[in-house]
Amino acid sequence: MDLSFLPEWPPTWPTAVAVAVLALFAAAAGEVAARWLRVPRLLGYLAAGALFGAGGYMLQLLKIEELPIRTMQFSMNFAAAVILFDVGQRVSFGWVRRNPALLVASVLESGLTFVAVYLVMLVLDIAPLAAALIAAISMSTSPAVVLAVTQELRAQGQVTERTLLLTALNSIYAVVLSTLLLAWARVQTRGVLDDFLLHPAYLIAGSLALAAVGARVFLWVVGFVGRDRAAQIMVMLAVVWIVFASAVALKLSALLTLLACGAFVRTFDQQRLLARTDIGLASGVALALFFALSAAVIDGRVLFAAWLPAIALVVVRAICKIGAVSVLAPSTGITWRKGMLTGIGLLPMSALALMLTQEVSQLNPQLGAQTNAVLLLSVVILQVAGALALVFALRSSGEARVDGTGR
Repeated sequence: MDLSFLPEWPPTWPTAVAVAVLALFAAAAGEVAARWLRVPRLLGYLAAGALFGAGGYMLQLLKIEELPIRTMQFSMNFAAAVILFDVGQRVSFGWVRRNPALLVASVLESGLTFVAVYLVMLVLDIAPLAAALIAAISMSTSPAVVLAVTQELRAQGQVTERTLLLTALNSIYAVVLSTLLLAWARVQTRGVLDDFLLHPAYLIAGSLALAAVGARVFLWVVGFVGRDRAAQIMVMLAVVWIVFASAVALKLSALLTLLACGAFVRTFDQQRLLARTDIGLASGVALALFFALSAAVIDGRVLFAAWLPAIALVVVRAICKIGAVSVLAPSTGITWRKGMLTGIGLLPMSALALMLTQEVSQLNPQLGAQTNAVLLLSVVILQVAGALALVFALRSSGEARVDGTGR
């Protein structure tokens, strides 16, 4: 009897199935974290990703071929693009013009963090350029963690809005300063001084120009399709994909481009065409995938390679952010207590920080390895501890509408 029409046993599954299976496990783990453990869902997503990334044991158990690391990183980068777009369009930079003290507080907390972390890294024998890159990246708060927690708690109020705004601003600072430092690394590697001027100018100006074009295209199409829920989500995903792919193809900063694109959409949308709550549905899916994938791609073998600088970074960064925002709280229009809670809300870091070091590794593997070694453990600590700190800040401020379990 000819049974050649039957599949081989065990069957061979396409590698893309790994992402779908990871998404299923992440969704289930998120519910376990929220309902039973009463912690943010993102911790469940991270746990699911860590199980898949721990040597691929889960995939081996399910007889699924392991997804290539570059494919996982690309998927994570696109999920990050959706998140950054959403964060950008959720904050009003016109608010900064009306309340300049907010910009002062933002510059102070970011600048103080950079200087303090840089000096501590030098004391711990980190090379100056690596120390500067670590300090620059440390300025940024994780947009992914902040968005995930504020969405889950349905938080609204002064602490929430300031945390979102300061997160968007310090993320921009981190990307721009990292770009300048990366240009200096190119000078050291290639010895061409022109790179220090031309490369960052191209990256920053090009990213902002592409973001503006993407925002205009987005609003033009949204104006045509109207307020239909499904259509707006489809347009958003399409535009984010095109802008993200264009930034990669043009060798621009995808992180800066998508964050600026979201901000430009908010600024250019004079007719209030965008139904922001609908866009949040798509970013919610992106958040779940992002956290699961970010945990899956972390190499646990080098997690504790530079534990002392990593712990020092966590402590110094927390002191600077909480201290700076608290000191300037009255001048920005809030109490000392709310200022301290806002500073606590700025503690999260995530794999978005590691994404800023990818080009460093490509340009100078030794520099990238030293930078990643310090940041890796810091990210792991502050994805978890930072998320819990943000939950504490939002609940203590009375701005959390639910308890994290959907009630």
